[in-house]
Amino acid sequence: MKNPYEEKFVEDEVLLGRRSLWTGLIVFVLIVGLPGLSLFRPEALPPGTGGILRRIEEGVKHLPVFDCWRHRDQTLLSKGPGLGNRRVFAGENGWLYYRADLDAVHGKGPQYEEPPSVERAGVDQPWVAPLPVIKAFNEELKSRGIGLILVPVPTKPMVCREGLGLAHGEAAPRAFSETVDELSAAGVEVVDLFPVFESIEREENRFLRQDTHWTPTAMEASARFVAARISPGVSQIKIQTEYAERENEGDLVGMLDLIDAGTIYPEERVKLHRIIDAAKGTPLASDPSSEIVVLGDSFVNIFEDPALGFALEEETSIGAGFSSHLAAAIGRPVQTIAINGGGATAVREAFVKLPVKEIAAKKTIVWVLSARDVLLPEIPARRAGIEWRSVSFLSADVPAVEKGETSMELNGVLREKSFVEDPAQTPYANAIYATIFEGPEGEEICVYFWAFRDRKLSPESRLEIGERYHLRLLPLGDDAEANRATRLDDFFRPDLSPWFAEEVREPGK
Repeated sequence: MKNPYEEKFVEDEVLLGRRSLWTGLIVFVLIVGLPGLSLFRPEALPPGTGGILRRIEEGVKHLPVFDCWRHRDQTLLSKGPGLGNRRVFAGENGWLYYRADLDAVHGKGPQYEEPPSVERAGVDQPWVAPLPVIKAFNEELKSRGIGLILVPVPTKPMVCREGLGLAHGEAAPRAFSETVDELSAAGVEVVDLFPVFESIEREENRFLRQDTHWTPTAMEASARFVAARISPGVSQIKIQTEYAERENEGDLVGMLDLIDAGTIYPEERVKLHRIIDAAKGTPLASDPSSEIVVLGDSFVNIFEDPALGFALEEETSIGAGFSSHLAAAIGRPVQTIAINGGGATAVREAFVKLPVKEIAAKKTIVWVLSARDVLLPEIPARRAGIEWRSVSFLSADVPAVEKGETSMELNGVLREKSFVEDPAQTPYANAIYATIFEGPEGEEICVYFWAFRDRKLSPESRLEIGERYHLRLLPLGDDAEANRATRLDDFFRPDLSPWFAEEVREPGK
């Protein structure tokens, strides 16, 4: 007898056409084969493939569900066993270390040539080693009658070992000493700051526990030490000093990307020592007519730039950084070009784009940058966002876009844009990124936009290639905040003057 409750199932048959089968097979082969091809035959990849793969990977990583899991899991790991992440090493007694700084201490040095790998195949720009670039820049400056003083600032694990559970010691890493010796032999004047840090007994007075940067104490002592290398002159200024305090969690805590970070890592307090010209009431570090120029990264900006957390939000914070204390020690104002994360290349690019007559009046360049920029080989340097490029000075017949010169409206098509990395995984909370636009006459225009601010992606980071936009532009140097911010630039177009978009909209809106 037939069961009345028995259900009848009808099987559905799905038939795929030959085109669909071939499409699926090609997609499968690409997914499986590209990583292997990039490892064993990186030269066989089509141009631009590395960048495409990197964008796909980053897009998947930042789906909301993965972001939520990452915040929660990292908070549990930091609060419980006290672990860091791939960017931050959590040491003892509340000390945090940037892993790239550890690589600079224990790595293979700037001379090391990386073997072929997936990671090397994933980039489109060839690697340029740092030491030849530094030597060439020094020779170019010499030919123009300008002296170079290179100041590689030791990284935290070089001079603060308490959090690593290591014995106290002052000896510079071998790679650092060898690099200084090689540059000195090539005629580059290098300032070794290890004696300065050795003179500061307590490690907590050398570097901030939860940040990659030095303390005000170490910064001021270093400025006085460097000043001794500059030709003395008659003091032209009367100094006025002021003091203020500031609290911040530190950039390394920001890179951990925690939920309610203050319950795990309380904010650190610093005492800022502000120095200004008593007669004029102006800072000592922003005089474009000065014969002395400070080129620097966030070690120069840390107590000047509010975006880095330890400077005051008000204008009164200006005057508390390295350049101001250097100027006070030599008794003369200086000009400062400092870009967070741009100590290797961006500051030199900005310098060579100054008006030709202005460069001709310079006598001394003080180039301050993290020692990690000089010591890291290719792969860890790329992970840390460090790029070394040669720069060319403008000829007299090439006009430069000068600060305050002009602004313009542009109705153009976005042709190329730089890769915008994960703001939660970078040392800096703010960054701008470079794009190439096609103007109405087919000309190329380099435009910078905000990539992220306060570690949050900006709407401008989502501009689409091939789309037309209406922009209101001003010279990049006219926006002080953007001009100091980290620059994400995949193009390196020294032939194009940099502009900054203060407003962007689609045509007709």
